Amino acid sequence: MKKVVILQARLNSSRLPRRVLADLAGRPVIHHILDRLETSRELDEICVAIPESESDDELAQTLAGRDVHLTRGPESNVLTRFIIAAHETRADIIVRAAADNPLIDAGVMDEQIRYIVENPETDYVYTKDLPLGVSTETFTQKTLDKLDFLARTPLMRKHVTYYLVENPAPFNIVLLDPPPGMAHPEFRLTLGTEEDLALLESIYSELHTEGGIVSTKAAIELLTSRPELAEVNEHVVQPLLRLVPSSGQPAHEVRRHIRP
Repeated sequence: MKKVVILQARLNSSRLPRRVLADLAGRPVIHHILDRLETSRELDEICVAIPESESDDELAQTLAGRDVHLTRGPESNVLTRFIIAAHETRADIIVRAAADNPLIDAGVMDEQIRYIVENPETDYVYTKDLPLGVSTETFTQKTLDKLDFLARTPLMRKHVTYYLVENPAPFNIVLLDPPPGMAHPEFRLTLGTEEDLALLESIYSELHTEGGIVSTKAAIELLTSRPELAEVNEHVVQPLLRLVPSSGQPAHEVRRHIRP
């Protein structure tokens, strides 16, 4: 089974344009994310899926020299972009990651991959109760093909797993428990606004070392011990926040995996 993470990235954004190239501790955000993904013990390949528009040529140039597979496809139809990326990389298991999440946790991602490898009847895995921007989504090529067939509206094509979230019944969904000490869904560790960037800069100024990778757990512990830091972006509302299945939905049964 080939396990591939597809990192979706673009420069055009209505709220914070060019955020994937924003400076964070002296380097573009996307390079911090790639450094984190490269620490995975389970991945076979990293693919970056960007729009085919000329405006994203600069992003492609930024990735030159990185050991990644670069895929280009429609800007708004991100699901099709994923289909192209999965086909080009011959992926059997796909991890969806976003290039505006510079504190993605590779350990969380690896646990998702191991679970879906060991439980091949599973269609989709997500880790619940983490800060926004920390988790990834893992699913099979079969699930991606099913989404491609079922997702018909522009909204469902723009957000890769949106159809699954709104229509979970046809899918075998598993929600993993977060690692100890990381269950803090009240924190926002994604990059969508200037306030988000200010928080990330505060975290990196405290925890980043030259050539090192900021521990996601250490970042959460920092915010827990100094909650005033998180106040800078606590008012930010995330568009389409519920993009992951909720175990509280009565219309379907969601299997839970409880850590031993």
